[in-house]
Amino acid sequence: MFTSIENLPRGAVGVRASGRVTLAERTGVLAPTIARALADSGRVRLLYVAGPDFAGYDGGSPYDEAVFGTRHFSDFEKIAFVAEDGPFNRAVQAMKGLMPAELRIFPVNDIAAAKAWLAA
Repeated sequence: MFTSIENLPRGAVGVRASGRVTLAERTGVLAPTIARALADSGRVRLLYVAGPDFAGYDGGSPYDEAVFGTRHFSDFEKIAFVAEDGPFNRAVQAMKGLMPAELRIFPVNDIAAAKAWLAA
């Protein structure tokens, strides 16, 4: 599931992924969060935290995430991805050179550094 993260630097938005993320959660939490940020500032600084219990995406969610990412490809200024070392970090690392946004991966115990990087 996605939950919003509060108390972020100006211009930044954040979500925490836990359990299995469904399409309904993506459209009910992530999409509106991104839309509000775009309306406010034109580009998005995103904090994405994959919690220790994050188990991936349900059914059609990966395909929908790809469509969502394509639709918003140039809308991101910075993306701070916070997670334990594992397959999700490696997947994000593989995308690093493919996105026009600055993308940085942070260890799970370094959320404060991720927030500071988004603020800079």
